[in-house]
Amino acid sequence: MKTIKRFLAILVLVPLGGCAIAAVGAAAGATYAWINGELKSTLNAPLPQVVTATKAALTDLELVGIETRTDKLQGKITAQMADGARVVIQVKAIDFKVTEIRIRVGRIGDKAVSEQIYRHIKRQLGK
Repeated sequence: MKTIKRFLAILVLVPLGGCAIAAVGAAAGATYAWINGELKSTLNAPLPQVVTATKAALTDLELVGIETRTDKLQGKITAQMADGARVVIQVKAIDFKVTEIRIRVGRIGDKAVSEQIYRHIKRQLGK
């Protein structure tokens, strides 16, 4: 069943074409898309809970200058890494229990660091 879901996700993302690169899966079974330097996914948690988990994850990773601008529908969390790279995490409520999250590290995006931040956020949500 997971294979079918991943295949369908790829079919949906393939028509995006251009510079879009889709990455599906991860060891943890999470599904996300890597598009134009940005990790995009949905989390099964309400937006306020995702914001709290995101701030906790960034604090655990020792990022500095964490700033949050959110309301009950959407928001943006920013921080800075030790090397000066800016981290921008955008969240948007899809409904009361599902939140879209987009993570960009630096100007062009850093997939490995974005994935690491994403995993830390998911771990915080699991607590």
